[in-house]
Amino acid sequence: MDKIVFITDRPEECESLISYLKILFPECEIQIQPKQATELQGASLALETSTAKK
Repeated sequence: MDKIVFITDRPEECESLISYLKILFPECEIQIQPKQATELQGASLALETSTAKK
């Protein structure tokens, strides 16, 4: 496993979980993505895909 990504609307509540995961998986990159940004990113990808098919 190379990377662990959390998608959450409350990133400040993930600190203890991240601490534990760093102990269990010290070689992994741990990343937190805000939930709203992910939804926007998915929407832009959907637009690009539909445009590419035309």
